[in-house]
Amino acid sequence: MRFATVLTVISNHQDIEIMTKTALPFARAHCSHLEVICVGMDATQPGVYFAGATSLVYDDGRLQAVEQAQALQSEANEALQTQGVLFDVQAAVVQPGTIGDMVAERSQFADIVILPPPYAPSRAAHAPTIVEAALFGGRAPVLITSDDIGQPERIVLAWNQSREAVAAARHALPFFAAAKRTDVLIVDPPRHSATQGDPGGNIARMLARHGGNPSVVIDVQTLPRVSDTLTRHVVDTEADLLVMGAYGHSRLREAVLGGATRRMLEQSEVPLLLAH
Repeated sequence: MRFATVLTVISNHQDIEIMTKTALPFARAHCSHLEVICVGMDATQPGVYFAGATSLVYDDGRLQAVEQAQALQSEANEALQTQGVLFDVQAAVVQPGTIGDMVAERSQFADIVILPPPYAPSRAAHAPTIVEAALFGGRAPVLITSDDIGQPERIVLAWNQSREAVAAARHALPFFAAAKRTDVLIVDPPRHSATQGDPGGNIARMLARHGGNPSVVIDVQTLPRVSDTLTRHVVDTEADLLVMGAYGHSRLREAVLGGATRRMLEQSEVPLLLAH
C-alpha cells in the first residue's frame, strides 16, 4: 500500500509553518497528493438571540470566518506552490459544533491524516475534536507530529491483540517494511489466552512477511499506567515512532478519546501513529 492522499487541517497561521515541516515533506517523500483544508471558525450560533445584537453582528461574524479561511488558503497556496508536490487547498467555514462532521467526511477519503499534537499549549480548543473526527468518524490513520518524521528506523508497536491495534499495525505497514527494527511491545500479557505460548507471534509474522524486522518484547507494568510503561520503553530504546490503537468511548453517540489515548497524546516524546 502507499499513502496516495495525505490530508491536513489548518485553522491558524501557525499551522502553515507546521504543515511545511510535517505534511509537506511526508507527501514529497511518499509521492502523495497533499490535501489541505483551511478552516475559518464562525462562532455565531444561528437561532440564538442575544439582547442588543442585530443581524449585522451575525453577518460580521460569518464574514470574518470567510476572510480567515480565504487568507489561510492564500498563504497555504503560496507556501506549496514551488515545493514539487501535487496539492490542493480548500477553504471551509464551519462552526465549533460542525467542524468534526466536516473533518470526518473528508478523512474517509484520505490514506493518512497528519496533525500536530492537539494538547500543546498553543493549540486551539477544537484541536482534539479534529483528531477525534479523523480517527472515529473518518476511520483514517492519524499521524501526530510537529516535525518531519523522515523514515523511522526504530519503531515501537503497542500490541494488545485488540482490533484497534490490528488496524494501527496494518496502516503502518509501509513504515515497518522500511524500518531497521520494530519492537512489538506487550505489557503484562494475559496468563490464560490462545497465544499464551507465543504472545505477539502472529503479528510479528505478519510484519516479517511484509519485509519488517520485528522483535517481540514483553514488559512488566511497574508504573501506575500502561501509558507510562509505553513512554519509558520508547525513551529507553530511542524509538522514532510509536504505533498504537486509538481507544475512545461514546458521548452522545460520538466517540471521544479515551484516557490512555489522551495521555499518550499529552506525554509522547516521539511521533504517534494512531488508528481505530
